[in-house]
Amino acid sequence: MSIFLTGDLFFGNRSDVLRATMESRQRLCESLAVQFSALVASDDIETIDLTLQNLVLRDGEISSAALRTEDGKLQAESGNHRERWADVAPGKSTMTHTQVPIFKNNQRWGTVEVRFADAAPVSTVDRYLSPFVMLALYISVAGFFAYAFFMKRTLKHLDPGAVIPDRVKSALDVLTEGVVVVDSKGQIVLANAAFTEKINANSRQLLGKRLAQLGWNLEAEQTVPWELAMQTGESQLDQQMQLKMADGTVLTFQVNSSPVQDEKSKPQGALATFDDVTEIVKKNVQLSDMVGELQQSRDEVNRKNEELKVLAERDSLTGCFNRRAFFERAYAEFSEAERSGSELSVIMMDIDFFKAVNDTYGHGVGDDVIKEVGRILEDGMRGAEVVGRYGGEEFCVLLPATDSAQAARIGERLRHEIQEKVWLCDSRIDQKITSSFGVTSTADSAESADALVDRADQALYESKESGRNRVMVWRRPAEPEAAAS
Repeated sequence: MSIFLTGDLFFGNRSDVLRATMESRQRLCESLAVQFSALVASDDIETIDLTLQNLVLRDGEISSAALRTEDGKLQAESGNHRERWADVAPGKSTMTHTQVPIFKNNQRWGTVEVRFADAAPVSTVDRYLSPFVMLALYISVAGFFAYAFFMKRTLKHLDPGAVIPDRVKSALDVLTEGVVVVDSKGQIVLANAAFTEKINANSRQLLGKRLAQLGWNLEAEQTVPWELAMQTGESQLDQQMQLKMADGTVLTFQVNSSPVQDEKSKPQGALATFDDVTEIVKKNVQLSDMVGELQQSRDEVNRKNEELKVLAERDSLTGCFNRRAFFERAYAEFSEAERSGSELSVIMMDIDFFKAVNDTYGHGVGDDVIKEVGRILEDGMRGAEVVGRYGGEEFCVLLPATDSAQAARIGERLRHEIQEKVWLCDSRIDQKITSSFGVTSTADSAESADALVDRADQALYESKESGRNRVMVWRRPAEPEAAAS
């Protein structure tokens, strides 16, 4: 009724006022036309002009008026009519521009033109639609929006949880796990006490809100489990979600969700359970950090052990195996050679006239020479060989799966490389460095690794006695022979 009365007041009165105004102006102009027709018949244009002057002067709604002949000439005018009169189609009148024809001797002689003051423009709706149609349209549109607003306000205050029986609510409130029931739109219709306590919310305040909009940390375009359950019709299990609270804390839940379907298997909502695993996640993170720290500590210990092993096995000056580590490897290689029946060779070498180098250039230069010789020996190996610093300027090399002839060739290559090294590039040394080599192998029936090394030492002694800078292969006593010079 309010809509109807408002529409009638607005549209009905407006249309009546406009129509009445238009009719009154039309009657005024028609009355002038009757008078002016008589005056035109008597050629009394002067009276017409005076009438127009009085008309404009007395009527505030009239801006200008004029009498125009059929050929367009103004015979009489008032109120600066030439400027105020707009181009209007002949014979057409508007709310502000009115035209009435004047006849003389039954023939059209001219037109009375009256320009009224500007009024509110007449809309297309006012011009072409009747008040009844306009009122009906207004009531339909306004009624639709008013009813929609009313229903929205009404439904907002309805209790969506009323569809859940009280006994079901009481049973769910006993559970320590959070339980939430949503409708097909994802709106909460029930939240048990465990869930509301966890998120510090009132159960009444949650009703009607969308569960997905509570503040979950979601990735872009991520579908929450309860909506996914309704879409697929399948339960969604063990999905971890994080909820950011108003105070900034973050809770972690293990979420399980199942669809609620009708007898036609059409989803009507979903039930979701929320297990608070925040502390477990924190403990797992702490445990992971501890495991990482232990791993780092273990790696550091292993690295230190490797360093200690290197320090324990390697000669500090040359980086070759020290004497103790060398003999450990020699014992192992000798046992492997006996087990497999392969041949094991040993090279013993010594730097010639090394004492003269120390006496002439000092022990610092002598250490550099030893270091460089050790490097040449290490670089000259194939990978399985073992180079050890036997003592002072002496080195010993283990050559697994190598006979004495091959070992002699290797020794000759190393001897030549040491001899040909440009020691003179070091301004501290102005002489060449040479070395002597002794070679032996298990083919000569050595009973132990110590005996094998001792035989290589004997061959080295023979090499020095024979003039140095050469390789000698061990033979039975009284049979040493030169392999190269």
